[in-house]
Amino acid sequence: MFEKYRDLTFCWLNSNEAIVISCDSCGGVGAKEKDYIKVSPEVVGYYTTQVALMEILAVKAHPFAIINNLAVEMDSTGKEILKGINKALVAAELKDKVYITGSTEENFPSLQTALGITVLGKVNKENWTLPKSYRGDFIAVIGIPKVGEEVIMDFGQETLLLGRYKNLLKNPYINEILPVGSKGILFELQELAQSNNLSFRLLEKITLDLNKSAGPATCALITFNEKDLYQVSKDISLPFNIIGQFC
Repeated sequence: MFEKYRDLTFCWLNSNEAIVISCDSCGGVGAKEKDYIKVSPEVVGYYTTQVALMEILAVKAHPFAIINNLAVEMDSTGKEILKGINKALVAAELKDKVYITGSTEENFPSLQTALGITVLGKVNKENWTLPKSYRGDFIAVIGIPKVGEEVIMDFGQETLLLGRYKNLLKNPYINEILPVGSKGILFELQELAQSNNLSFRLLEKITLDLNKSAGPATCALITFNEKDLYQVSKDISLPFNIIGQFC
């Protein structure tokens, strides 16, 4: 049985076990002639993998495979993208724990970089519980939404990378975490509220652009109990903005 949950698909094998599917794609970003944003293929591989991994990890699923569909030649663009994929796995503490497979375009020359990344994860209800948010939880944004050249120029100063994301996942005071992508903070907040059967109140003064694309998940929403504010925020080195509360 297939079940859609936000940007993820759960494929239930039986009453307890499921394969969780996460996808992301990228086009027009790379080092080729027609690429809109010029950056190394390794960076493209890293960030595209980051998005799909973050979504899988957000629901506490265990990644076990990555499928890369590369609309570029293996030598040398594909090899560089694979370096980025492996770099993302190292940052996520998943090196040698995830099988990598995929395909490249070897019939025709490509003038523009394009790829799709699919991550497969697994859950078992015997030792897994879907993270959830609660009425009264504070809602905060970690990082700043950035896209395109902004991401490249940031060097991870204000944007969320996999290493910091893993630290957030380990924080026992955070109830739920949801990476923000191209649809922006407000869209993901609405998804978060709907999946928890909650509504929310936004603060009157918010400095972040809630509708701006966050590109390759450069920021994330987190939820936590009001009394745990200090425990949640004390070790976070990225911009930390409370934007509202669930009700």
